[in-house]
Amino acid sequence: MNCRTIARLVVEQCLPANENALPHVVRSIDAYLTPLLCHEIFTAACEGGASRCILDFLLQRTTPVWKEAAHAAVRGGHLDVIRWMTELQDGRGPWRADFDDGLQTAATQGHLAIVKWLYERGIELDTMREMMESISYIERSTLYVLCSWKALESAAEHGHLEVVQWILTTRTCMRTSGAMDRAVANGHLVIAQWLHTVSCQSCSTWAVDTAAKNGHLEMLQWLQSIHLLNCTTAAMDGAAENGHLEILKWLHQTRDEGCSSTALQLAADNGHLEVVKWLDGNINCSSNVQWNCNVVAERGHLDVLQWLHEHFPSTFPDDVMDDAAGSGRLDVIKWLHEYRSERCTIMASLEVARSGDLEAVKWFHEHYSDQFAPQAMNQAARNGHLHIVRWLHENRGEGCTPYAMDDAAINGHLDVVLYLLEHRNEGFSRFAMASARNIEVQCLFATSDTSPRPRRSHVSNDQLIMLQAVYKRRPAFVKGCLRSLANIALREGNIEILDWLNQLGLHVELHTTIPIRQAVGRGDVKLLQWFYWNEFELHDPDLLHLAVQKEQLDAARWLSKHGFKITSLSLIEEAGRKEMVPMLRWLVEHGPPLDFGTAMKLTVEYFHNEIAWWVSESDRVQIVLEALQKEKQDVLGWILTRTRFENVSSQQRIRDAIQRAPESIILRIEEDLSDLEECKWCFLPTNKRRYSEMELAS
Repeated sequence: MNCRTIARLVVEQCLPANENALPHVVRSIDAYLTPLLCHEIFTAACEGGASRCILDFLLQRTTPVWKEAAHAAVRGGHLDVIRWMTELQDGRGPWRADFDDGLQTAATQGHLAIVKWLYERGIELDTMREMMESISYIERSTLYVLCSWKALESAAEHGHLEVVQWILTTRTCMRTSGAMDRAVANGHLVIAQWLHTVSCQSCSTWAVDTAAKNGHLEMLQWLQSIHLLNCTTAAMDGAAENGHLEILKWLHQTRDEGCSSTALQLAADNGHLEVVKWLDGNINCSSNVQWNCNVVAERGHLDVLQWLHEHFPSTFPDDVMDDAAGSGRLDVIKWLHEYRSERCTIMASLEVARSGDLEAVKWFHEHYSDQFAPQAMNQAARNGHLHIVRWLHENRGEGCTPYAMDDAAINGHLDVVLYLLEHRNEGFSRFAMASARNIEVQCLFATSDTSPRPRRSHVSNDQLIMLQAVYKRRPAFVKGCLRSLANIALREGNIEILDWLNQLGLHVELHTTIPIRQAVGRGDVKLLQWFYWNEFELHDPDLLHLAVQKEQLDAARWLSKHGFKITSLSLIEEAGRKEMVPMLRWLVEHGPPLDFGTAMKLTVEYFHNEIAWWVSESDRVQIVLEALQKEKQDVLGWILTRTRFENVSSQQRIRDAIQRAPESIILRIEEDLSDLEECKWCFLPTNKRRYSEMELAS
């Protein structure tokens, strides 16, 4: 049983059930796994329906990307996880915008309970736009924004009848025609019949054409029976492309649209020989086909090639064997060699070397020995085919170029790099060597590794002996190659190769911080951890700023845990201005306290209302006053309904400001908030009586 399985079983069996069970084991697992935790793990836990205990555990140790996590919970159908998220207080859970498009995701998966839950707490996007200037906008601005017509179409497309029926019963969906198209195109006959029954809906030619392409004969027959079958030549073309012979025959018998000249080519390209024969025998379209056998050969459809050779022998291009080599089908290559006169080019040897087919390489060596080039070994090295590299080296004289070693290293094929280093002289390219000028590798060749952490690779004694022997003959060559290998491993984040270098005593030294900055810029936390474990100095003061600029949340979080501090509010403002919501949340939670100016910009100018949870009550009062002055209804409604003003003087200042606001703003606020218990303090009794009198008068 491997370590991951043991850890999973211990955590599942001990952690959720009893926090006192095997505490030393839980602490050890926690200490080992915590550095590897990231927001993707939290998202996966939400999608998998993890328990609240596990979610609380992960929330304390990761920085979630809440939009991803919320959609993952919706996608997994876990309403209990969604409730857990939305119950988190003071901005720790998902924000309103994190549930955008959530309804469509739930409908796509057929999770009716979640569809209903979102509906109860949401507002239609179209309705929201209409209400921007209405008196009920403030109250509704705190709801999740929904788009029910998209949800309806997704449910119909994926065959979820109950969801389709429920959405239509709400009578809030203004556009319903697309649902019929999606149901027809994807063959959901029961949904299409129900939609037609309740609303007499028809469908577009696109839907019918797509149904034919997808092979839904029963759907086509039903549409024909109720006189709704309208299609184009794309119907037969699509059916031919996907090999639906019965649909082709049925459309040919019942319709007169026919097909285009591409139908025969599409059928041949996809290997549908019976369709090709039927079209050639029943539809007079072969004379207009601009035949191209390359795709047929590339995909290895030998039976179709043989039929074309018999009926259309002049349609084979000169490079057809090159494309056949790309398919890896030696039988196709041999047939073309025997029955056709077209030769191959060097591209054929490159293709078979790339695919790793040694028998095919040997066959071309025997029959087309003049069609090899150094790029063949390059292709084999790039794709990690050591057996091809070895055979070409031992049996051919073209060799390779320096890019063979470059590409093998870039793709992590250490065995190929070592073979080339031992048997070839090309080494790495000039570009790779120049790029590694600020890296030094000390060739001590000592396999002692005192690091307590587990390594991802293992050094064999044969590798050590080989390197020592080659180093003795060509020390500068070996040192340059190992330096380039280390540089590429750092650039690609290949920790396995870096560990291998360390175990050999090939100590990597950096004379530049570029590799560290590149790791931060691409969010490679594992490589940052490798630098830390191997005692590299992370001393650039702007690394955290770089992580924020590149939107690398996990890297920012790692740097914060390893001594880098958020010292400037400008980082927070930049994240808010660029709509980097997950990064903004983390910076606000872990950075210095927000001052009034930054909070004002984030809420009033950049519309991040949830920032109000992180400012003092006095600053929130100022934000409310500013929102009143600038008539920012969304900000005003959100703060008044989602936060609390405990201080009497705060309430008085807001109440006075409301009374001084324009009459239209006062009416909107009173209409929306006067009946809410938490907002009653916003209004004087006289105002409430006045509003009641206005209601009676109207």
